Amino acid sequence: MSNPVPDATAGGAAGAAEQALLRQRNLYAVLSQTNKAIIHRVGRDELFAAVCRIAVEQGRFRFAWIGLVHENDPRLKPVARYGEDAGYIDQLNLSANGASASRRGLTGRALLSGKYVISNDFLNDRAMAPWHEAARRVGVRAMAKFPIRQGGAVIGAINLYAGEAGFFTEDLIATLDEMANDVSFGLDNYVREAARKQAEEALRAAEDQFRGLVEQSIAGIDIVQDNKFAYVNPRFAEILGYGSPAELIGRSPLSIVAETDRSVVAENIRRRIEGEVPSLAYNFTALRKDGTTIDVGVHGARASYRGRPAIIGLMQDISEKKRAEEKIQHYIVQLENSFMRTVEIATTLSEMRDPYTAGHERRVGAIAAAIGAELGFDARRVEGLRVAGHLHDIGKISIPTEILSKPGKLSAAEFMLIKGHAQASYDILKHVEFPWPVADVALQHHERMDGSGYPQGLEGETILLEARIMAVADVIEAMSSHRPYRPGLGIDKALAEIERGRGTAYDTNVVDACLRLFREKRYQLPA
Repeated sequence: MSNPVPDATAGGAAGAAEQALLRQRNLYAVLSQTNKAIIHRVGRDELFAAVCRIAVEQGRFRFAWIGLVHENDPRLKPVARYGEDAGYIDQLNLSANGASASRRGLTGRALLSGKYVISNDFLNDRAMAPWHEAARRVGVRAMAKFPIRQGGAVIGAINLYAGEAGFFTEDLIATLDEMANDVSFGLDNYVREAARKQAEEALRAAEDQFRGLVEQSIAGIDIVQDNKFAYVNPRFAEILGYGSPAELIGRSPLSIVAETDRSVVAENIRRRIEGEVPSLAYNFTALRKDGTTIDVGVHGARASYRGRPAIIGLMQDISEKKRAEEKIQHYIVQLENSFMRTVEIATTLSEMRDPYTAGHERRVGAIAAAIGAELGFDARRVEGLRVAGHLHDIGKISIPTEILSKPGKLSAAEFMLIKGHAQASYDILKHVEFPWPVADVALQHHERMDGSGYPQGLEGETILLEARIMAVADVIEAMSSHRPYRPGLGIDKALAEIERGRGTAYDTNVVDACLRLFREKRYQLPA
C-alpha cells in the first residue's frame, strides 16, 4: 500500500492563513498600543519615542524615526528613533522647502503634499536613485512616510523602513495612516490640555488678584452662593463685630439681618439669584455678633463665582447718616466706585473661562471712547461709551461656553443663540439706572445703517449714535483679535472692512473718525 502524497497546496494555504492572522494581530497591536501611548503619555517627546518603539517591536520594521520641521528651519530634524539604522538616519538632509532638491525624496513629497508616500520596491525605484546605496547598506527594501499634523498643519513625518520588498500591503498602509492620524489627534490634545492648564493658572492668578483687592477694601464685600456666605472680606466681618471672616463662612446671609428686615432682604436675594434683576442697592438694619444693630447700605449684583450663580455684594456701615446727613453722598459715591471695580474683576474672572475672548469688552469700550472723543463728545459722554463697551456683550453669559469657544463653524441653531445675546444684554441691563443709554447700546450694537443688522433691523438715524459707534468699535476689535475659529486678521483688514461698509453698514462720520484715529493719529489697539 503506497503512502499518501501530502497536499502541498493545502499546507501552503494553511501557512498563508496563519501568516495573515499573525499580520492582522500585529496590525491590531500597533494601533492599540499607539492609542494607549496617546492616552497615557504626558508629553510629545515621550509619545514619539513610544510610536517608534511600537512600530519596530509590533510592526516588524527594521527601524523607525519621527522628524519635525522647526520654525525658521525647513529641514526635517529627527526627534525620536528606534531600531538599528547603522547611521542611515544621521546622513539624511531632508527639507520641507519646496525649492529644495530633497523634495524629490519620499519624505519631502510627504511633507509638501500632506499625504503618505510609499516605495514598496525602493532599490528599483529610479526616482530614489540618490538614496539607493545608503538603503542597500542597511538592508532596506521598502519604506513609507506618513505626515503628522498639529492644528491642521503638517509639522513632520513618521518614517518607517522594511527589509522586504512589497512589505506595505493595503491593510498595513490603512493601519499606519490611522496611526498617524491618531498621533496628530494626540498632539492636538496636548495643545488643548496645555491651553486648559494655562487658563486655570490665569484663573488662579485672577482670583489671587481679586482677593488682594477685596481683602484691603474699605467696603465690606461678600459672595453669597447656595444661600450661604461663600466668601466675606475682613472689613465685612469687622462691620458686624466678628473677629474673623471664617466665623461667617457657611452661614445664611439672613443670620446677619435684623428680624424686621429679613423678609425684604430674602426677597431681594431671590430676585437677583433668579435673574429678575441684575443688581440692587438698598439699606437694612444689620445684626452684629454682640446682638446690637447697625444701619448698612448694600449693593449686590448677580454674577458667576467658580462657574455657578452667585451674588457679589458690597456693604457699608451707614449708621452715621442719621447723625451726619452730609456724609450720605460720600458713602454712595464710595459704594458705587467700589461696586464698579468689583464687578469689573468679577467680569475678568468669568472671562478666564474662555481665554480666546478675554478682554474683548474692555477693548471695545476703549476704542468706542476714543472714537467718541474724536467726534467731540464731552468727557461724561465718552465715559458712557466706555461703560457701555464693558457691558455690551454681558448677555453672552446665557450662551453655553462650548458654543462661545467652538473652533469650527457654528450651526444655524448655534448662530441663532449667539444672535440672541443682544436682546439678552438689554434684558439684563434695562433695570439698572445708568446716566447713559447703556441698555439700548447693548441692544442695538449689531444694527446696521442699511437695516441688515439685528435684532430689530433698525436703519439710519433710528439707531442711537452711541450704538453706531459701538458697532464700529466691536468690528475693529473682533477682526483684529484671535478667535477659536480663526487667527486675528489684523488692524489693516479691520479698517478695510469698515471702509467698505461706510455709509451702508456703518455710519459715515463714525467710520471717518475711526480711520483718522488709526491712520493719521496713530491710535494703537488697547492691550
